[in-house]
Amino acid sequence: MSDNEEKEFSISHVFNNINSMETKIWRFGDDVEHFGAKWKIGILKFDDGGLRPQLCCKGSQTGNWSINTIFDILVGEVPFRTGWQFEFNQNNMRSWYYSSYIPKKDFSKYGIEESATVEFHIKIIEMTGIKRKTIDIQDDVTKKSFEVEKLQKSMNFDDDVAKESSDVVLMVGDQKFYLSKLYLSFHSTYFKSLFSGNFSESEKSEIELKDIDPDVFQYFLELIYGISLVDDMMVMEVLKLADYFVAKTVIERCQEFLLNRSEQPWELKFQAALKYKMEKLKVKCYSEIKKGTDLRGLKPENARDYSQEDWMELFDKVVSFL
Repeated sequence: MSDNEEKEFSISHVFNNINSMETKIWRFGDDVEHFGAKWKIGILKFDDGGLRPQLCCKGSQTGNWSINTIFDILVGEVPFRTGWQFEFNQNNMRSWYYSSYIPKKDFSKYGIEESATVEFHIKIIEMTGIKRKTIDIQDDVTKKSFEVEKLQKSMNFDDDVAKESSDVVLMVGDQKFYLSKLYLSFHSTYFKSLFSGNFSESEKSEIELKDIDPDVFQYFLELIYGISLVDDMMVMEVLKLADYFVAKTVIERCQEFLLNRSEQPWELKFQAALKYKMEKLKVKCYSEIKKGTDLRGLKPENARDYSQEDWMELFDKVVSFL
């Protein structure tokens, strides 16, 4: 097999339940390893029902690495984009490629109904800083742990150390988090009120938090403790939780990330800036609106996400281009 043939591969994923997909939240397929890097396909649904496919690449080494690629995108086995060139590298904001937007009116062309099949045909032109693994996988257990990348906790909130220093247990889903009331109260107005004595829960040693994803809550806590950094995969979910818990520090960290390092679509940044009152991000997003800018993606899922002042400001901006 020639060198070029060895560096060509395809990955695909079927995204089901398109009609009931939550908007503005990335959904991802499984990680697949090729040539020493992990690849996966994501998809984002907009408020108007349109979709945006995405290709993610994560190098297995630390330090500087890069993978220069040319790829074709097929949706429903129909070519969507061909001959696109993109370089993935160690910078988080350059390890995600966003393709063009698929408007809902074009769904029939790509066979999108209740599901969407997205496929990337990838050819690697050049690789630097990545070595291919030559591990001989002997058994199914080892193979499973090698192929599946699970969410890795940066901090444990259920080990002996956490239990010894905690004075409250928060039950989120099927997971228990052993935490400090004082520390949570310092970072969250919600928890400060919850533990203040005005609620029946204030005297309980174990409190259930309903309708919260334990993985997102874990990430939220790691941000409070300064253990983890914000990333594009979790930022919108964490913002939603930080807004609910009135955690200003977490919102500020998310805003800093969206301002300087995020590769989230501009439309989502704009919506998040207005919904979560991130003034610096709002100013930057408005500065990027030019005559001819497609503003359809700025429509929020819920009109109440924007204040009356926000709607007036957006209207004035649009009128200024007429």
